[in-house]
Amino acid sequence: MAAAVPGIGWARGGLRLKMAATLFACAVVSLGIGTLVATYFGERALRAEVTEKAVRALDADMRDLQRQLDRAMYDLTTLAETNVMQDVLIGDGIGAIADSLAAVRTRYREFASLVVTDERGAVIAADNLDIAPGQVLDIYQLEMGLIGLPMAGRFGMHPEIAGESSLFSVPIRAEYDPDTVIGVLSGAIDMGWLRERLGRVQIGDEEQGAQRALLLRDGDGLPLYRTEAEAAGDIVQRLMATGAQGTGNTGSDLITTARFPADNRFWHLDLEMVAGLTEEAAFGSITQLKRNLILTSALIALMMLAIGWCLSRRLTGPITAMSGAMKRLSRADWDEAPDVTELIGAATIARSDEIGLLARSFDRLITQLAQARARLIEQSEAEIAKRNLQLDAALNNMSQGLCMYGPDGELIVHNQRFEEIYGLPPGAVEPGMKLGQMLRAMRAAGHDISGQDTEFMTTIARRGGERRMMTHLATLGDGRALSVCCVPIASGGWLATFEDVTERKRDEARIEHMAHHDALTDLPNRLLFARRIEEIVATTARGHQHAVLYLDLDHFKSVNDLFGHPVGDELLRQVSARLRACLRPSGVVARFGGDEFAIIEGDIASGEEARKLAERIIEDIARPFEIDGHQIAIGTSIGISLFPGDGSDAEALVKAADMALYRAKSDGRNGFRFFEQEMDSSMQHRRTLERDLRLALQKDEFEVYYQPIVNMGTNRVSCFEALLRWTHPERGAVSPAEFIPLAEEIGLIGEIGNWVLERACDAAADWPAHVRIAVNLSPAQFRSQQLVDQVARALERTGLDPRRLELEITESVLLRQSELVLSILKQFRGMGVRVSMDDFGTGYSSLGYLRSFPFDKIKIDRSFIRDIEKGGDALSIIRAITGLGTSLGMTTTAEGVETLEQLNQLRSEGCNEVQGFYYSPAVRLGGVPALLTGIGAPLPADTSPQENGAWPARVSA
Repeated sequence: MAAAVPGIGWARGGLRLKMAATLFACAVVSLGIGTLVATYFGERALRAEVTEKAVRALDADMRDLQRQLDRAMYDLTTLAETNVMQDVLIGDGIGAIADSLAAVRTRYREFASLVVTDERGAVIAADNLDIAPGQVLDIYQLEMGLIGLPMAGRFGMHPEIAGESSLFSVPIRAEYDPDTVIGVLSGAIDMGWLRERLGRVQIGDEEQGAQRALLLRDGDGLPLYRTEAEAAGDIVQRLMATGAQGTGNTGSDLITTARFPADNRFWHLDLEMVAGLTEEAAFGSITQLKRNLILTSALIALMMLAIGWCLSRRLTGPITAMSGAMKRLSRADWDEAPDVTELIGAATIARSDEIGLLARSFDRLITQLAQARARLIEQSEAEIAKRNLQLDAALNNMSQGLCMYGPDGELIVHNQRFEEIYGLPPGAVEPGMKLGQMLRAMRAAGHDISGQDTEFMTTIARRGGERRMMTHLATLGDGRALSVCCVPIASGGWLATFEDVTERKRDEARIEHMAHHDALTDLPNRLLFARRIEEIVATTARGHQHAVLYLDLDHFKSVNDLFGHPVGDELLRQVSARLRACLRPSGVVARFGGDEFAIIEGDIASGEEARKLAERIIEDIARPFEIDGHQIAIGTSIGISLFPGDGSDAEALVKAADMALYRAKSDGRNGFRFFEQEMDSSMQHRRTLERDLRLALQKDEFEVYYQPIVNMGTNRVSCFEALLRWTHPERGAVSPAEFIPLAEEIGLIGEIGNWVLERACDAAADWPAHVRIAVNLSPAQFRSQQLVDQVARALERTGLDPRRLELEITESVLLRQSELVLSILKQFRGMGVRVSMDDFGTGYSSLGYLRSFPFDKIKIDRSFIRDIEKGGDALSIIRAITGLGTSLGMTTTAEGVETLEQLNQLRSEGCNEVQGFYYSPAVRLGGVPALLTGIGAPLPADTSPQENGAWPARVSA
């Protein structure tokens, strides 16, 4: 049955060929990689083993040579200790001595000649040497022998005695005294004896039959021995050409070298033994191994190819049949499970091996696929029905109306919301309707479709290949606003949504109004006011003028404080109504926030008309307002700028009017001022000063000065007042009267005041315990809830006793929020801090303040001290204040004392403390010690204080 499947024979043959080729390729690659790896690492290991073996063999030969030389030295030493040598030294004749040495040399064959010298180096006897007895030999090693040291000379070092051989010398000691050296015995090594032993050295495996050679040479490279055999060939010449090097390959030869170790007594002979083997002699076995390994790998690969081809024939037949069956099943449209037995054969299914298991699994898989297909079709139909229900529910519950049109312009689907929006009766809209029919149905429902709506619909219907989203805002007959959005569909046609946006448009209109109008007064805000100015300026003909008025209500904050914010809000609304009543219909009044308003009056004849408008506004605002039973009277200050003289755009005109307002308020309020150019420079100066003031604290430009306060009873300094100074890097010293009010106005006084407090307490902590520190507090600092905590932290950080800290306040602090101020002052008193009333008598002085809070000190203002010498009211006021302070138990301090007459007058009136230039101006911290020691110091009897330069002379800053 399988043979009936088209193309299966070709597929079977291709699969077999592929499997066989794959197996063969895997075998070849695996064997090849294995062979290469084994050959590479095996060759490296064998070469290393052969090389190491050669090194060990040559080292052994070198050690054998060392032992032979040791034996020669031992034999010579033994000979020197024998009686024969004693006989040689005391022999009666030279002939007898020579015979004795000749007899000795026959016993020790390693020596070619022997010579005996006495303690002076004179030859006593010699054997096999042409040296006459009595000849003195001047040889260093003979001298070493005379002092008892055996020596071996380098080869060729003593040619007159040993020729090219090495000369060994040992001492001959007296028989009666072993410590006495009576002569030296020297022997020359027999080179024939040495060569004979070196000739026995075996180099490599003799069975290899390749060239090998041995070379012995001294430190100068002169050969002492070399292999003369024919087996050495020309390798000897290559060995002689090599320099001193370690073991390694030189060309195709394996060269090994060996030397005496450093701890050997013959190391100075500088002998080097060099052995060489040709590549064939050293590594011939490795080459043969590589050939055998490659041949074996090739045979294994061929065997695997044959086995793979046989196995593929059995495996690929059934697999190819199943693949053909799968191909037929994938092309057929079947509803029931096909007969797999018919497709791949019953024999294949009945097999008991893995192929049979695969065929039976394939049969079950096809059956399960057919069943799953049937279930999937059933589930898909149910899912489609469910989706249709969900789609209908979604469409009919949308907040937007929806219509879908096909490529031919016919309606495909719509929802119920579309009918509700247009008020269409049921059945009025059906699938298949054209756009024209839809428009007629809308008109029949009572909707008068405008020309713009019809044009939009026509554009949608006729746009052809144009594929982009289009939107349109339609207005229905009942006034509702409808947002229509048409989106093209990828398959053609388009989808239209209809949304009732009537409420949204109303909300947007309200938001737009709120964005440009004040919520409290419904007047235009700053943004809309600027836009109105730009509109008026843009339409102004040449020669026309406009006036911008910037208003600020006087004493409005007091209204909020006294009557509450609801009354203040109603006051602002009534002010807005009066301002609108003062303007022509074309005029615009705006509220900028708080108690600030602005007016633009267009097309005025001259500045005089603006002046009259300002006077009229001031007069109307000055009339009392009746709010919740309260008669409220306020005023207003106005700044005026004119177009085009003072500016050509809204920003410039408002800015100029603002500067004029600032000048009007500075001049006393409840008035108006026109803008002048010098106001701009003054404002620029103020803004520059404000910017520099903000940076001064960061750049450490502030410094605290200290002015002494002297106790009249002790004539010593009892306190210092901390005074802030600012040295600008460009302007120099800036007056506190200039920057302190500015710091209060821009809100920096709290940070600066805390900095002064910290510095002053830190400085006072190092002063004597009886000296206090006085720090001024600004009224603005009392608005902060952190003032008490700042004082507590400064005392805790510096360790200053709270009783040594005085906080000075002015009467203006108590004018507003007196209950809050008194609460803070009582907290200071609870901490132990002293509180002083500064500039007493110059402001709204009230004895009620002294009753409500027991101040520790009253400071008399310098204006009274300045006029004290004239008598009159100033003296009476000082007398009253000092008397009041005495009766209330408060210390009185006079400020601004500059002359001795003032000092004496104050002393007579009972003033407790004085402060002023008479003693010293404010000084830096470094000048405080001089004031503490100088003021009140005893003076010589014959000098005045000014002449002496001590107290009460001034101390300059």
